[in-house]
Amino acid sequence: MNDSTSNIRLAQIIYALCLGGSEVLAWRLAKSLKGSAQYDCSLFGIAHGGPLAPLLAADGIPSQAFARRGRVDFSLIARLAWRLRRDGIQVVHTHHLGQLLHGGLAAKLVGAKIVHTEHDSHSLQGARTQRLFRVLACLTDRITTVADPVTAFLRDQIGIPAAKLQTIANGVLVETFENAKPLPRGAFAWNDRDVVIGCVARLEAEKGHSVLLRAFHQLRRRLAQAKLLIVGDGSLKGALQEQARELGLNDAVQFLGPRSDVPALLASCDLFVLPSLKEGVPLSILEAMAAGRAVVASRVGSIPQIVEEGKTGFLVPADNVDALEKALAGLISDATLRNNLGRNGWMIVRERYHFDRTIEAYRKLYEQSPSVSRPSVGRVASRSLGEI
Repeated sequence: MNDSTSNIRLAQIIYALCLGGSEVLAWRLAKSLKGSAQYDCSLFGIAHGGPLAPLLAADGIPSQAFARRGRVDFSLIARLAWRLRRDGIQVVHTHHLGQLLHGGLAAKLVGAKIVHTEHDSHSLQGARTQRLFRVLACLTDRITTVADPVTAFLRDQIGIPAAKLQTIANGVLVETFENAKPLPRGAFAWNDRDVVIGCVARLEAEKGHSVLLRAFHQLRRRLAQAKLLIVGDGSLKGALQEQARELGLNDAVQFLGPRSDVPALLASCDLFVLPSLKEGVPLSILEAMAAGRAVVASRVGSIPQIVEEGKTGFLVPADNVDALEKALAGLISDATLRNNLGRNGWMIVRERYHFDRTIEAYRKLYEQSPSVSRPSVGRVASRSLGEI
């Protein structure tokens, strides 16, 4: 099996070569499988490039950024199919519906096995979207989700057969986070008396950064030692920076952009916050728990499955400035509570969300023969896409 000619040739198809949750999962899957010497792995971003590209290059993982034009880009499907055929890809793993549409059809054209992962249910609410998903599900050999509620949604609301579905929880390279060394506070022009809150998320509306900044503004009125690190990039970067300036938070908030040293940044924080308005299973929360950090997060999506109220952190209603400020204040004022919650979170991640469990589950899917019979879907998919 160590002969490269017998390796399984696997392509992960993601939205972009950026550092979002599904993109990081795909990268870690490829990196771990490549290390087993039984896989030849590659990553393709259908929309654009980004900071993941040089990290993939450093790991020796081939990648390519395409440029999708419109919601359905048939030329992109053709270009993907050409690349998959050229590389002799045997298994295609798509993440999110848009990637299933383009990558799944391309994989079908070249006869590759298709594994698809859905990371949330909030993006699949519309009737038209659900009809499209039902059609494209016919292409797949297996559909996985990152949490049981998402699996239940696909089964009960969209009508995907239970035999085709499987929950595989996101996992974390726990040792990477628990062994990370913090950066010196001087790197942020802060000192050891400050209490630093970390937030790692794309700078998009659904992540709730605007709510966080308003809550943090209230918090600073009575707890001047509070500081905030915001890690990530997105379309709202300029607007959020302007909001921070208008609230007078320039000396207490730093926007760090996309970073590849997230373990060290989490180790530099005293607690973690994720104020999402909509969410699936955020990898950043699991990473914060692996780093031993208490968590404050919105009670949305599958977050309540991860964060146990009063045991590993606190849950607050989404878009509630006062509740968010109160929860943060409680942890900033009580270092013992922070440490206890962080220790509990670390133990839970080690037990339930270690990446070894995730990689083993996906490996079994990649290596097993297709187990779900499918009708011939070439003409069905083409006809149905025009009807949706």
